[in-house]
Amino acid sequence: MFAAIRSKIDATLAAIPEIKQYSSSPKTKISNYPYVFYFPSGFENSYETNQENLKVYRFQMFAIVGTKQTTEASASDVLAGVVDAIITKFDEDWNQGLIDNHRVWMTMDSGDSWEMSEEQDGLEIYAPLSLEFRLLTDV
Repeated sequence: MFAAIRSKIDATLAAIPEIKQYSSSPKTKISNYPYVFYFPSGFENSYETNQENLKVYRFQMFAIVGTKQTTEASASDVLAGVVDAIITKFDEDWNQGLIDNHRVWMTMDSGDSWEMSEEQDGLEIYAPLSLEFRLLTDV
């Protein structure tokens, strides 16, 4: 199921015009900003009844904007727009949809506070997001 969820995350990110580059793992060299990467961060499996199994898949996502060709204030505005676009598109694409004929519920929240870091090519501002996908499967 991780592969199916990753495929749908990729399709959702590809449909967001504000994102210039994305990947399912961090890149050491970012060629285009805004850049988004994500990766699995956990899994939970619990039997709700003797016929249903609740599975929870968790992912961490980071939206990053570089300041090399812009100001910090402008980069912060760009990052806010990217995060808003991510939230909007995930709301549209994951509105209790199906994956492999299983009903899926998706929640997203800010993983932590937005941060700034000094990198080789200048400052980067990033926003961490936490994604959680819940689905019921038959035992």
